[in-house]
Amino acid sequence: MRITAGKLRHRLIDMTNLETTRETQDKVRMAIFNMLGQYFDSGVCLDLFAGSGAMAIEAYSRGMDKIYINDINIKALDVCKKNCKSLGISDAIFTNYDYNIYSNNINQLFDLIILDPPYKMDDVEGILNSIMKNTKDNTIIVFEMANETVYPKNINGFSVIKDKKYGIKKVIIYKKVL
Repeated sequence: MRITAGKLRHRLIDMTNLETTRETQDKVRMAIFNMLGQYFDSGVCLDLFAGSGAMAIEAYSRGMDKIYINDINIKALDVCKKNCKSLGISDAIFTNYDYNIYSNNINQLFDLIILDPPYKMDDVEGILNSIMKNTKDNTIIVFEMANETVYPKNINGFSVIKDKKYGIKKVIIYKKVL
């Protein structure tokens, strides 16, 4: 897999090669970040179900100052650490929490939150509610899910601003409505 844009463009990263993890393809990652505006002036990003860390690393490459990478699978987290080390990323915080307890253990507000849970975890509302205390007024939430997954259009002041299908998945982008 490759980083698609930014200061780490064209650099390779390892995949997890785990049965429980699906990597977001390069072209889908590029499309997601194009929807977000491509580049960031700064900010803090959370990748809550990180897998290889590709989404967080892409955000960092495109201008995020710091990335928080979490995965419950320690083997996936090891791949994230290896990828960040090989790319010289020192502004990464790694955690190994279940998503339900993540925000109880991390006291940080995020500008960008990336959610790509296993497709069998289709409690979109529960997952969104679990991270709400970590949002700001300008937080953007990117949620990848299976096409058939039902999701709320509005939740805790956040509304869907974009909804796009890519093969068997869809990407929903939430932003707070002020």
